[in-house]
Amino acid sequence: MRKIIVIVLCVLSMAACSTTKVGLKYESAKGSDKTAPAAAAGPVAVGNFADERGEPATWLGSIRGTYGNPIKNLESDQPVSKLVQTAFVDGLHARGVENSPTASTQMTGVIRKLDCNQVFRREANVEIEISVVDAGRSTFKQTYSTSNIDGSVVSLNIGIFAAVEDLRVLTEKTLRETIDKALDDPALRAALHL
Repeated sequence: MRKIIVIVLCVLSMAACSTTKVGLKYESAKGSDKTAPAAAAGPVAVGNFADERGEPATWLGSIRGTYGNPIKNLESDQPVSKLVQTAFVDGLHARGVENSPTASTQMTGVIRKLDCNQVFRREANVEIEISVVDAGRSTFKQTYSTSNIDGSVVSLNIGIFAAVEDLRVLTEKTLRETIDKALDDPALRAALHL
């Protein structure tokens, strides 16, 4: 019996503190009717997104044990700044707007939050500040944020039994919703000439 307990503890300790690389991407929500660009809408230059989260460049979050100890860490498969920039390019493309580095209208951003966490329930948070520069002049600055909580406090899918994929999906959804808020905002669309 003692050997079984030792083996179980060894297996559990090996499962603890694992890190999984995951991808996040923007996919237009099924059945959504995105606002079409104006007929005269030109391309937009999607510039850099500065990562000011105060975390390592690829860090996303953790699945934690009952006492808050990290059990499974999630990291993106590329720097979060590049991931968010690509997601905005894809969001514009879904709305019929092309990205062109030579466009006179440029959109950039600052990532204030992009994180996920699970103790009992899954939680994901995104906060991004968007700036628009048109012909060298700053014309727009606004912060967009989304927080989502999923799951039940009474669940067996916690700790080592929690699925990294469920937390990744919630984080991807939260990022997509933030991008949709931004790109469907009439004030931002006006600044981008859409």
